[in-house]
Amino acid sequence: MRLLRFVKRAALVVALSAVILVAGVSVYLRIEQYRFRRQAERLLSDVRELELKKASAAEVRLVVRKWGFEEWQGPDKPCTEDECVYRLKLMPEPARAHSLPDPFVAAPIAHIFDWLGLRPSLVQSWIKIRGNALRSLSFSVYTLGRGCAQGGGSGCMLLGDAGTKRGDGSWSAHDQPDVKLKHTLMHPTYLVGTLPALLNADTGGSPAVIVWTEFSSDASAADVSRLMQFDLSCLTRFRPCKNRDLMSTAWAQSVEDIRESTKSLTCTPELSNRVAQLADVIAVVRPKTVELSFPRYDGQPPRLRNLEIFNVMRKPENPRPLDRSEVDVDVDRPEMMTTADTGSPIRGNQQYLFLLQIRNDPNIAWFALYPCGALSFNDANLAMVREAAANGAD
Repeated sequence: MRLLRFVKRAALVVALSAVILVAGVSVYLRIEQYRFRRQAERLLSDVRELELKKASAAEVRLVVRKWGFEEWQGPDKPCTEDECVYRLKLMPEPARAHSLPDPFVAAPIAHIFDWLGLRPSLVQSWIKIRGNALRSLSFSVYTLGRGCAQGGGSGCMLLGDAGTKRGDGSWSAHDQPDVKLKHTLMHPTYLVGTLPALLNADTGGSPAVIVWTEFSSDASAADVSRLMQFDLSCLTRFRPCKNRDLMSTAWAQSVEDIRESTKSLTCTPELSNRVAQLADVIAVVRPKTVELSFPRYDGQPPRLRNLEIFNVMRKPENPRPLDRSEVDVDVDRPEMMTTADTGSPIRGNQQYLFLLQIRNDPNIAWFALYPCGALSFNDANLAMVREAAANGAD
């Protein structure tokens, strides 16, 4: 009997000790998560202030030193007083101290940490200076969420990103050319979007939703202040946020844009001129064939392959994709295979003017044709695109 009572008491002590240990760990992790959230809120405040005031390089360096940003120019292009890219990555201290995967969201152990109070999260910021002034910046949050997958299940990632237009002159790659054009016609100084994504597709994938907003240099302070907002309570809530919560204003704007952009685009000279101003690449091309290939993946557009490039009137900042003499071009809709000015079908082995967007990584030759972006090769159109190329994209 004494042995049985001893075993029961020992088991009770072990159980109570385990409960106390788990509770203590949970309290510690939750406190650290709140510290991380406050740190992220202060960083967001500093980054937003730089963007709102169009800061000088000296003001940028004050923030860079305060937060310990890393120089990110690369070994072949060291930073100078006139030009540099800075990067900062924030993670909760326990995740960083124990070298958990960055941001340890894909690991199976992530949900255990979340249950204990350490929400799997990563906050990043990039800042670029050039010509003694702020050139571009971004602020992004990557955290565990819910409601991304069909059926609204858990086990989903939320990615929010806000910042200024990239230095290569193109808008964010998240938008298809027709959607991007409609958005730009509605509000030319910024773009917003939401899209589902599949992370780590090579290992089976995990559902995610990306919410983003991107500003041009002409964006008003009111638009920047309104759309560069993050609800960072998503980093500490007991229940993870839904897809619309992390950047609720940008999400609502995106929903409104989709509602307003249902009208079809009718090609006019004015619209083609607007597309020419927006295009990342303006080139004289000759298609060898007018047959569109089948999409590579479900949901992807077909391609016009082996397009010969004869002359490029506008190149992106990184012209590497144009080094080859032939490229493949995504064509979202078959009706885009007619010239915008005459409505005539594009024919093989004839020259045309193409207004193109660079999609995804600018180092990869992944181009897309804009709506109203195929023009007859004649003097009037040449003059129009040359003027647009000289003035630069807005």
